[in-house]
Amino acid sequence: MGTAGGRRLAAALATSPATIEGAAAGSMSADPHPAGALGGGIEDSGSGDGWSRRDLAALAGLVALLVVLWGRARHTWYWTDEALSLGISSHPLPAMLELLAQDTSPPLYHVLLRGWMLVFGSSEASTHTLSLLFALGVVLAALWAGWSLFDRRTGWMCALLAAVSPFLAAYSNETRMYSLVALLSVLVTATFLHAFVARRRRYLPAFAILLTLTLYTHYWGLFLALGAGAAVLVCLALRADRRQLVVDAVLAFGAVGVLFVPWVPTLLFQRAHSAIGWALPPSVQLVRDDLVGLVGGPVPAVALALAGGTALVAMLRRPWDRNATLVGAAVVIAVIAVAAGFVTSRSSAQWHARYLGIILAPVLLVFGAGLARAGHIAVATLAVIAVLSGPINVVRPEAKSDAKALVEQATPFLEPGDLVFAPIGAVPLLAHYLPPGLSYATTTGPVADPLAADWRDAMDRLRASSADGVLPALVDRLPNGGHVLVACPPTGDSSLAGLPEYIQLEITRCLEAQQLLLEQPGLELVAPLWFPVEDGPPDAHVLRKGRTTG
Repeated sequence: MGTAGGRRLAAALATSPATIEGAAAGSMSADPHPAGALGGGIEDSGSGDGWSRRDLAALAGLVALLVVLWGRARHTWYWTDEALSLGISSHPLPAMLELLAQDTSPPLYHVLLRGWMLVFGSSEASTHTLSLLFALGVVLAALWAGWSLFDRRTGWMCALLAAVSPFLAAYSNETRMYSLVALLSVLVTATFLHAFVARRRRYLPAFAILLTLTLYTHYWGLFLALGAGAAVLVCLALRADRRQLVVDAVLAFGAVGVLFVPWVPTLLFQRAHSAIGWALPPSVQLVRDDLVGLVGGPVPAVALALAGGTALVAMLRRPWDRNATLVGAAVVIAVIAVAAGFVTSRSSAQWHARYLGIILAPVLLVFGAGLARAGHIAVATLAVIAVLSGPINVVRPEAKSDAKALVEQATPFLEPGDLVFAPIGAVPLLAHYLPPGLSYATTTGPVADPLAADWRDAMDRLRASSADGVLPALVDRLPNGGHVLVACPPTGDSSLAGLPEYIQLEITRCLEAQQLLLEQPGLELVAPLWFPVEDGPPDAHVLRKGRTTG
């Protein structure tokens, strides 16, 4: 952005609060539903505007643009977590459900991924396309949510915020459940606001079903449910039909509980046997940084706050106003969900920025409502976010992992029956890219199913394991001329001290095994492997037992 353009934007932002507040006040004065309307059902839509050819053309153009921009990363190589999803989903349904007990995830995404792979295959481009479709669905769902709850302009602001979301851009090409979680988050939040705030009770069944699907997709759906429950309490404080509202809440949330009960035993087993310690407990600063990152970073966050925040403040000065109640309920959902995730992760250390897709819907709706009342400043704000955080770079295929490149270097040395040694979580990734017929092991012992990682009590098993107790016997079983591929996470000169406890232990055990193999009598180093250049210690080693005889 040029200097003159920057001055114009700064001047606009500096002089916008009064203008924005006036616009927000004007929009409220035009609301045909004053305080008394909250006592009864509000059955009309937030907007009477219907679809026009211009809307359809704009939506088609936006989706086509996103297909091009987001789709450029479809060929990005898999990394560890994606291989976990691929491995589990490669099994038939009964075996998949059993393997999920060894994992830390619920089943819905894996079931959908299996069906997709049966039709379209398991290449990077194929499975990333599934996530891309979910991400595009977020844009469409955001448009519907904002339009149906508020008005046409709000719908478009929500859709455009989704389109410039760095979160969706990243996870539209991730073979994990996060873009599906974001889509369900939008649908759950919108149907909740329709049913409990706008009191369109026909949305109650959809809310219950969608919230159940969210719980079956990611366990942070429990925090979304908690946030929705807290928002019900806000509605009770503002409405006159409290008895009916309580009945609706009991029916909807009760139905969710009944539908989720069959999976609860698996959830409890996973929680009791999960690998605690794979992430650091979150700090308040980390939570702040991750929330800011959800909208693209500090500058886009400030732009959103200045452009939409003043309008929201003006709107919330009248808490009995229909639009203000919608925004307030959405804020409550987001705040309670984040707070619950933070408190829970302080003890279980399971916080990660990618889980914040669960609150993407309240973020889109709240800031979309603010921008819709910010006038021309909203356009400048969206432009800032698009320029600063939009997916304009061409993504390299190795952006997430070097595993495929290492496999391409190692494969010419390997034959059926050879041994691959790697950390627990890396085995499915290597097994996806390596040829069939190899055997796999970690310091906890031989791996029965290399396509699935067994996380049950992984921390305790790693603590009790040793390379001396596992590798010599496995090497003895190799025929003369057999090979061993050992691949450990590269550490370079960095210290392990700042890493989570589980990651430290996993790397330490792998490096111990690597050193044992390099010093093992009868094994000779055939090929050290680097990626992408020979810089620092090798990323993997291929060793051969004895010498070939012919």
